[in-house]
Amino acid sequence: MLKTIRSFKLIFLAAFLVLFITPAIRSQTNYKDLKYPPMSELKIPQVKREVLPNGMIVFLVEDHSLPLIELSAKIRTGSVYELADKVGLAEITGSVMRTGGAGKRTGDLIDDELERLGASIETQIGSTEGGANMSVLKEDIDKGLSILADILMDPKFEQDKIDLAKVEQKSGISRRNDFVGQLADREFNKLIYGVQSPYARTTEYYTIDNIKREDLVAFHKKYFHPNSVIVGIWGDFKTAEMLQKIKKAFAGWQSAKVEGLDLPKVDYQYRSSVDLVKKEDVNQSNIYLGHIGGRINDPDYFALTVMNSIFGRSFSSRLFKKVRSEEGLAYHVAGSYNCNAGFPGTFYVLCQTKSQSTVEAIQYMKDEIKKLTTEEVTDEELSRAKEGYFNSFAFKFDTKQKIVERLMFYEYYGLPLDFMQKTKAQIEQVTKADILKAAKSHLHPDDLVILAVGKPQDFDQPLSVLGQVDTIDITIPESSPLAKKEIPQASEASLAQGKEIFDKMVIACGGRSAFSAIKSTVTKAEISASTPQGEFQMSVASTVVFPFKLNQEMNTPFGSSTVVYDGEKGWVVSAQGTQDLPESQIKEIKADRFRTFISLFQYSDLKVQYVGTDDFEGKKLDILLFSDPSGNEMKLFVDQTSYLPVKESYRGRGMMGPTNNDEIFSDFREVSGVKLPFHKVTNADGKKYTETRVLEININTPVDENLFIKK
Repeated sequence: MLKTIRSFKLIFLAAFLVLFITPAIRSQTNYKDLKYPPMSELKIPQVKREVLPNGMIVFLVEDHSLPLIELSAKIRTGSVYELADKVGLAEITGSVMRTGGAGKRTGDLIDDELERLGASIETQIGSTEGGANMSVLKEDIDKGLSILADILMDPKFEQDKIDLAKVEQKSGISRRNDFVGQLADREFNKLIYGVQSPYARTTEYYTIDNIKREDLVAFHKKYFHPNSVIVGIWGDFKTAEMLQKIKKAFAGWQSAKVEGLDLPKVDYQYRSSVDLVKKEDVNQSNIYLGHIGGRINDPDYFALTVMNSIFGRSFSSRLFKKVRSEEGLAYHVAGSYNCNAGFPGTFYVLCQTKSQSTVEAIQYMKDEIKKLTTEEVTDEELSRAKEGYFNSFAFKFDTKQKIVERLMFYEYYGLPLDFMQKTKAQIEQVTKADILKAAKSHLHPDDLVILAVGKPQDFDQPLSVLGQVDTIDITIPESSPLAKKEIPQASEASLAQGKEIFDKMVIACGGRSAFSAIKSTVTKAEISASTPQGEFQMSVASTVVFPFKLNQEMNTPFGSSTVVYDGEKGWVVSAQGTQDLPESQIKEIKADRFRTFISLFQYSDLKVQYVGTDDFEGKKLDILLFSDPSGNEMKLFVDQTSYLPVKESYRGRGMMGPTNNDEIFSDFREVSGVKLPFHKVTNADGKKYTETRVLEININTPVDENLFIKK
């Protein structure tokens, strides 16, 4: 009976679905037939624009929803104005203005005061503009404006904060090839604008080293004047009262004429090229295609805006549907003809695809570019693109911040303040013919720069099927290409004298046969490290198997980690898991092997040259220059009396980039028939970096080979 009742319920439910749900489905309207009412007129809050007596332009809009006041400023400056040998100056200036003290306050005091207020103030300088931001409670606006005014008018540029900013810059340089997407974007910009263009050049270790405190002071003095500043402020205030507060805060800032504010010109020649960046540690390719773009004041800007949506700026775009959805060739694909305000943007098409579909993906992207220039878009594409633009239009004005900052942008670049409203009106008028005309005029499918970043041996076809391939070297230079090495020319006499002194040093340390018998070492040490963040202690246990495998366990106040090098590959094991070491660190491990005494005495293919003498702590020293076939070099300073090594000098690489290092040795003790130093002080660029005290060294003890196996 129960089974019969259940069957009846199922039959009843099925009948209900057929009788009531099915007709509803049949009666549904196709999405193409849906009609939308016209957008209602946007009501944009009234924004007050005022020019102060000192030339500062201020935009103000009241917002009484919260007891909060926020401020944004644009300053007419940028990294495009810095010298080529000091790239990074503008960014460091923008950072240290805030961190390095201002007025009568130190940087740390400003931090404490803002924290106490629950406020924030930040400053920065980008490529074509500087900026400042402030957020403060209504009751603390006077204090906030006072601190901001000091930062903009009277920064102190404390040296320790400059040093810290330079360390951060060098750290970024050392990691810049680790992130493939950023690498591809950087190299594409260089191909479009030129390697030395202010719009594409990059910081280098030597450009950061060239920057001194007086450069920051001079940069600020040249560009920071009230008549170069646009301020936008919104929040819980009365406009007239806030204007008086701003005038009072910046009353002592006098206007000045600033020369040379025209943005650098972009001289672009359309051309085709095929460029490759080899990345052996990836299994997919990052691809860019394109050429120079345009500017916002181009009459075709509105048609190009609609074209971008149809082509590659949405999930319904042609690129997304063709390359990703239909062909399944890309994890990510996009494209856009970018128009900048101050200088030309770029036209780009990019995708990320598996290595085995690299050339195929490029061909499809080229076809889609060509198609834009040969036939009109469809009515549906045009309608959908416009609807997408208009549906998102209201979100450009949904906060007071967006409204004010948009007006500041237009003011900064000399555009009409109602440019966005005019853009909406122009977008409404764009036709299919307008888009085709704009595409034919602005897109050059036969003159494309093609860049592939990936593993070429895994590509589906050689890139050469697309044209002659130029390989881009992304090696991070350790010094300026104009720098000259001051290395004396080797002669038979200097080589013979170098060998003689080196042989005496080997004998003084225990003899070559004793060092040749060393197969492994296990060393425990305590290290004191000095960093810009302060001094800290760590313990290190190093196991080395010669010719050279390394397992180094480190315990620091920040946690424990183990670095492993198995003779070919390297990795680090920490609380975050196991990560492969980048090639730059592998290279440094190999260089460390060259500089290790035991390895040094075991080498058979070293070039040793005598290059002079030196005095150090009352000792007379001979200087030997060592080099190996891999290009490693080191100067070793040998005591003329004991023939023990006292110091070595070399160009090394720390956590934050290359440094000129001196290692000073002392406390030599005999271990298993050889003499090794138990104390070492390392100076980096003339400053003490680490002090190492060896606790014990064990030679030729059994070593577990599992220490060098990746788990």
